[in-house]
Amino acid sequence: MASPSPEISVVLPVRDGEAFIAANLAEVARTLEAFGRPFELIVVSDGSRDATVGAAESVAHPAIRVLHFPDNQGKGYAISRGLEKASGRLTGWLDADLDVHPDFITRAAEEFERSEVDAVIGSKRHPDSTVEYPRIRRVYSWGFQLLVRTLFRLDVRDTQVGAKLFRREMLDTVVPLLLIKRYAFDVEVLAVGASFGFDRVQELPVRLDYRFTGSGIRSQEVRHMLVDTLAIAYRIRVRRWYVRRFASVQRERAYRASQEVSASGS
Repeated sequence: MASPSPEISVVLPVRDGEAFIAANLAEVARTLEAFGRPFELIVVSDGSRDATVGAAESVAHPAIRVLHFPDNQGKGYAISRGLEKASGRLTGWLDADLDVHPDFITRAAEEFERSEVDAVIGSKRHPDSTVEYPRIRRVYSWGFQLLVRTLFRLDVRDTQVGAKLFRREMLDTVVPLLLIKRYAFDVEVLAVGASFGFDRVQELPVRLDYRFTGSGIRSQEVRHMLVDTLAIAYRIRVRRWYVRRFASVQRERAYRASQEVSASGS
């Protein structure tokens, strides 16, 4: 169901997803069509070296747009670029491999109708979630979420599931301020949002059946995650960088608006 004014926008970041992207896109589209609200799907290929782009474009659906960036710059970068193109009143993202079923988006949209929330996120640690993944990952996840709760004003149990939906006003405020491109992008969105008062976050249960192809968690990735998370806390709590950046963005917007008014009157 395509519409010039979508109610729901979903960004699907992907890299080298030729094998699954077409089938998964079709499944997401079917799920949202059944929900009956206008929507758009924005696929962002982050440095794919295979035929991901062609496979995504082969799905003949007017609600689907495909963006491609030739260099791999990280999932956070891909999502940010997709969010910039989105126009839905409710906007978020879903991992393109569909570790989380796309009905998360419809369940999340219903939460916005039932209560005053700024964000609805999938949570592995929700008591109703069903999650199958190695014990060592559970330990890392528990430790990381404990760190997040200590550093930030975030009353959530899990920040890292690749399924989230936000009120448009929150993303309009937060996205221009983001710096993280890879490892702690989800944390930055939620933490910066909370620092600006967008702290009404609802967690939903998910079913996760991870399909691991590697040997496990790499120590380098863990270090990057920790460093990025500590850097976010430093910018929020010590430097107040995001507040200053927000003021700068508002000045830039006001200046552009004044220039447009002057140009239209000349």
